[in-house]
Amino acid sequence: MQIVDIHYKCIFAIEMSRILLLADINSAHLKKWAKVLHEGGHALGIFSLSKATNDWYIDLNIELLSDSGFDQDTFRASQTGKMVYFKKRSEVKLAIKKFKPDFFHAHYASSYGLLGALSKFHPYYISVWGSDILLFPSNAINRKIIRYNFRKADKIIVSSKILKKESAKFTKKDIDIIPFGIDTELFKPLPRQKRDKFVIGTVKSLELIYGIDILIKAFAIVKKSMPDKEFELHLIGSGNEKDNFQKLAQSLNVSDSVKFLNHIKQSELPEAFNQFDIAVYLSRSESFGVSILEASACEIPVVVSATGGLLEVVDNGTTGFHTEPENVNKAAEKIITLINDKELRTKMGKAGRLKVIREYTLENTKAKILALYQMEGKS
Repeated sequence: MQIVDIHYKCIFAIEMSRILLLADINSAHLKKWAKVLHEGGHALGIFSLSKATNDWYIDLNIELLSDSGFDQDTFRASQTGKMVYFKKRSEVKLAIKKFKPDFFHAHYASSYGLLGALSKFHPYYISVWGSDILLFPSNAINRKIIRYNFRKADKIIVSSKILKKESAKFTKKDIDIIPFGIDTELFKPLPRQKRDKFVIGTVKSLELIYGIDILIKAFAIVKKSMPDKEFELHLIGSGNEKDNFQKLAQSLNVSDSVKFLNHIKQSELPEAFNQFDIAVYLSRSESFGVSILEASACEIPVVVSATGGLLEVVDNGTTGFHTEPENVNKAAEKIITLINDKELRTKMGKAGRLKVIREYTLENTKAKILALYQMEGKS
């Protein structure tokens, strides 16, 4: 792995660029992207509408070019009027003037995408992340915003085929797909301790869009249908709906078996995944499915709703099962099938890791990211 990384540095660091990222500084995806650019030898700046909750960016020598005026740590576009972006554009222009970037890259097509478009700086890139294209264009005004942002962009980047398809509704420009890469040296099967309980788990924000309520209901059905077996449901993540999900578990008489576990560090996730017997993701909408691939890399079979990017990251019947979205009973059936067939769980788990190695290597993703900022792209 080290040889590959050094090779990337030799290719790209010769022509080091100054890259200003317009993005949520607390985003896990942004942190991964920034780390790749840092390792590639680029100088980085970040303008964020959210306040940094920790100083991770200091270790990467990233210059923070914003001091959010928002009260909350995490900026939420749904709670902010559109005029905010016009007021913030002067701050963005000051950041550009101070940092003097070679490339300006907005990560999120709606809010940050609009700020970047209003700056009139080029070359200007937009990365589409998911809800910005799957949910935001719900009315005529929002659709016009997305079209305007894409019109101003020199490059548009997405992480999945579904995002490319949806983004293409708003532009005739070429759209690059760069899927999230998985570190298979970090995410891998680990020795497991023998235990009496069968663990079903997920790693997702505790929000309705990710179908946590559907999973709890399906778990209740599974538990009731197999009273002689001990089960636990591990919900790893934080979110606005935690209290409601806890109340739901209580109403279904499974609260003693549902473990609400706080968000954990990336380095701790492989150990958490290796506690699962099955990983289940029943999202109502999903742009890609990084967490599913991380579970697969750990040889954990998965059950996912047949929606969005989840259709791409799980081969139905091979690395896991697709199930009809929002159908609690069908989800429970797929989970029970895996519970009753240890050989199938093992077979799907191994097939899942091979799929990740074959299609979603971190090294390939690094190369594609770094290639975006070759100096000949400068204007």
